[in-house]
Order: sequence, then structure tokens, then C-alpha cells
Amino acid sequence: MNADPLARVYRWVEYAAFGRALERCRFVHLGALAGARRVLVLGEGDGRFVARLLRENHGARVEVVESSGEMVRVARARVGEDARVVWHRMDAVRGPLPEGPFDAVVTHFFLDCFSGAEAAVVVREAARRLEAGGVWVISEFCDGGRGWRGIHARAWLWVMYRFFWLTTGLRVRRLPGWQGMLEEAGLRREKRQLWRWGLLTAEVWRKGG
Repeated sequence: MNADPLARVYRWVEYAAFGRALERCRFVHLGALAGARRVLVLGEGDGRFVARLLRENHGARVEVVESSGEMVRVARARVGEDARVVWHRMDAVRGPLPEGPFDAVVTHFFLDCFSGAEAAVVVREAARRLEAGGVWVISEFCDGGRGWRGIHARAWLWVMYRFFWLTTGLRVRRLPGWQGMLEEAGLRREKRQLWRWGLLTAEVWRKGG
């Protein structure tokens, strides 16, 4: 996947499709990071989340992993030259990820870009760097379950995956089972909030001791 062609317009593409819904997902659980001092952010995109995190948590130091060079440039322009942030332009699957321990991991609309096998690698390696008691704040797309909600969600997923295939070369066609992966890595869900009839979820998971 090459997100460079979308980097400068991604925000407006997102707004056109979902309004502010994805931003609400990203920001709704910022309170879970209020006490975080070392945060690993995977797949930051255009910098909106990191900029907001730094404004609300002045003590946090953030390591960002992003594979798109153009996204990194856009994000750094939005965040500014803040010494609290270290940027890593790298593939999260191939790694290696920055070494921990981190007391928080953040992934927003990121794991849906990987196959099941690839997502499992990312979850395993990120969870290994998360200290016991640490939180994983995540926003993702969901299949909506059964009935009309599921039909609605799967229609949107079909459209989105084909859009990103055309614009970025993304080859994935379905969501990975990331909830089960987090459970297998020793995390348990503490909070969940759904939007768009089950298409979007924002969650907080915590790693056991």
C-alpha cells in the first residue's frame, strides 16, 4: 500500500465520506491516555491525532510509525518540530518497531490495512512492547454483525477497500480479526463506543499483569 498519493487530500476524502465521525472515534478515548508518558502510535496518517494528544498531555513522549513518507511530511507540518515526538518512516509489519516499554499503544484505522497474518504480526510485536497495565486505544471499522446493520457495514467496506485498491494499491479485501488477536496478546477490552450503526468502533484495551 502506498498512501503518498492521498496524503495531502486524505482529510477531505475522509470528511466527504464520513463527516467528523472518524475524528470522533480517534478522540473519544483520549482520556485513557491522560497519564501516559511513552506512547507508540502506529499508522498516524496526517498528524491530527498526535497534535491533539500533545495538546492534552504535555508529559507524553510519542514514537510514531508511519510507512508513507508524504504522510510523515504532512503530519510533521501539522504537529510542528516538537521534541516530544520521534518519527519512524517504516513498515510496521517488517519492523522492527521501536523498543519499549510503552505505557500506551494507539492504532486508528490502521489494522484494517493488513491481512490477518500481517495484522497478527503487528499486534504481537506492539503488545510485546506494551508494559503490564498499559492501554491500547484503537479505532476501527467493523462488519456490523447481522441484519441490516451488517448489510450496511459490508457495503461500505466493499466500497472503501476498492477505493483504496484503486488509489493506493491496497490488496486487502476484508477486515482482520483484530479483537481476537488483542485477546491472544493478553489484553482485555475495557471500553467500547460504536458509530454509524456498527460500522465504526472506538475501544480501550488493557494489558494484564
